[in-house]
Amino acid sequence: LLRYLKYTLDQYVENDYTVVYFHYGLKSLNKPSLKWLQTAYKEFDRKYVSKILVLPSVIFKSLLTISFSFPRYKKNLKALYVVHPTNFIKILWNIFKPLISHKFGKKITYLNYLSDLREHLKYDQLNIPQEVIRHDENLRGKQKGKLPPVVKVPPPRPPLPTQQFGVSLQYIKDKNKGELIPPVMKETVSYLKRKGLQVEGLFRRSASIQTIKDVQKLYNQGKSVNFDDYHDIHIPAVILKTFLRELPQPLLTFDCYDHILGITSVESSLRVTRCKQIIQGLPEHNYIVLKYLICFLHMVSQESIYNRMTASSLACVFGLNLIWPSKGTASLSALVPLNLFTELLIDFYMNIFNSRTVPGE
Repeated sequence: LLRYLKYTLDQYVENDYTVVYFHYGLKSLNKPSLKWLQTAYKEFDRKYVSKILVLPSVIFKSLLTISFSFPRYKKNLKALYVVHPTNFIKILWNIFKPLISHKFGKKITYLNYLSDLREHLKYDQLNIPQEVIRHDENLRGKQKGKLPPVVKVPPPRPPLPTQQFGVSLQYIKDKNKGELIPPVMKETVSYLKRKGLQVEGLFRRSASIQTIKDVQKLYNQGKSVNFDDYHDIHIPAVILKTFLRELPQPLLTFDCYDHILGITSVESSLRVTRCKQIIQGLPEHNYIVLKYLICFLHMVSQESIYNRMTASSLACVFGLNLIWPSKGTASLSALVPLNLFTELLIDFYMNIFNSRTVPGE
């Protein structure tokens, strides 16, 4: 179990990631032993686990130990959602809260019902165990006599004319006098070209969530953003990743997903040719924006002696920001071909993008 948890987390921790923990189902019969827990602790440097929160659930305790105390796993963690928590967990959390860093404490959110997840995540993309769903229904049934107040959800607002995040490339183009490269993308790439190419760990480091939201708001309102004001080169890097991740359809499009998954079954000597074939099938606008982005990432990889970001490292960061399935989330097995495809695009940029010239590019 310990190796599985570590292996699973290792697939995701290079990107910004979120953990949803379903507390229901933990019983005395399926709790790992204390001996196992001791083994989990020994896997990591003692100085990193000395401040770990002691909770009644050894599974939860182990997840916290493995995922959030060791810096490799903690740096890109955005949030931990605990669904169906017991009162005892909440009480103990309050008792030990003074011992936990304020920054980490802000990342934990307790949710009493599955429906509460909709306010925080794309609920339909979560793989929720059936027994957890049944438990949630039972909890709801017990509340029949005292239903929670109905919360009126306002109708979705139409996007602003200046909107940059969460809208399509076509929408941005139409609202920006036909410009093919979205302003937020052009400005972040331009800034990083000037000041970030030799920054170690570029795109690997996270930034303040509130700062990122503030910058997004400025862009969406059509206001200017001066990244020099923030004194953090990783903010424009995170903004670029966020822009790609919040597109309604991935830059590589849903239609390409299955084709990209097949890249590992192609003979090694033919993979670059196959990448070129897949890219040729993209809509013109997507092709132009992708070429602009990959050209920049190729430049970043050329400075890897300074920034430590090789094509492989960049692929781990950008793979899931360029392509994801139309339903659900990418499985662990899908990460290998998705990252390999992205790595090939970056490594062989000149070859893959040299045969298609688009008017207006």
